[in-house]
Amino acid sequence: MFIPGWVTAGVGAVAVKTIIPLVQEQRQADGFALAFWNKVFSALWVAPFVIVLGLPSDTRFYAAIAATSLLWCIADVVYFRALPVVGAGPISRLMPTTIFFTFILWFFYDHSLLARYLGHPGRSIFIAALILASTYFATRLKKCSMSRRAIYLIWPVLLAATLGPMIQKFSLGHAAATQAPTAIVFVQAIMMIGFWAIYSFVKQPVSFSVINSGHAAKTAAVMSLFSAAAVTLQNVVLAHLAHPAYLPALLLADSVFIVLIHRLMGRPDTGDVKAGFGAVACAAALAFVKD
Repeated sequence: MFIPGWVTAGVGAVAVKTIIPLVQEQRQADGFALAFWNKVFSALWVAPFVIVLGLPSDTRFYAAIAATSLLWCIADVVYFRALPVVGAGPISRLMPTTIFFTFILWFFYDHSLLARYLGHPGRSIFIAALILASTYFATRLKKCSMSRRAIYLIWPVLLAATLGPMIQKFSLGHAAATQAPTAIVFVQAIMMIGFWAIYSFVKQPVSFSVINSGHAAKTAAVMSLFSAAAVTLQNVVLAHLAHPAYLPALLLADSVFIVLIHRLMGRPDTGDVKAGFGAVACAAALAFVKD
């Protein structure tokens, strides 16, 4: 049976993406310092590929990456700071709720895709049902409550998760297929480092000693390997998908892996594995019916 390359890339993205929150759960480095060093090391890991493959010349590519960089500059810090407070479980339960909004909002931009959906109502209803079902199963994976506190702490992350895939999909359309996956990781990392440097100079969110701490840098050195690989693989997958909401739907399997890893580690976890596998089944079905 032939398995498309983008499906393999999707499986790989899920595998490495799962490790990222678990590293921070264990190490609990400062969120700002960790986010900063994560991008520094991510840029270093993909720099050799950028040197060989080059960078896009379309200014629209850089405008889109600048927009996502601003979003994730805020979201990354919030995410890493929230992880030790609320844990990877509640966050992994909240994140799928953004998929529905991404699914709807994209049609306001891509009218031709909406026309294609309307032209094939039966198939389109099935795709929409898979999106909704996978979101439902993923939110049911954790039996912990989605507290107002958790939502309050990570709402910038939810906003970035809603808009990010759409802007990222737009940027992929303005770069060569061979350049885009690593170019996005590199350019976004450089821009975010610059934005954080300006913010640090103006607001001084943490002391220089915290940013320069060996604990945060060492944690980021490990995490960035998985982070850079995950984003690169996600770009490969997204380039083959007609709708950006498909990507986060396919990546819902990481919630299942987090529950299973917690159990293998002997850590208490209230995860509903049956719901998790429901989300994975929907993601697999979506992979076969994607445009």
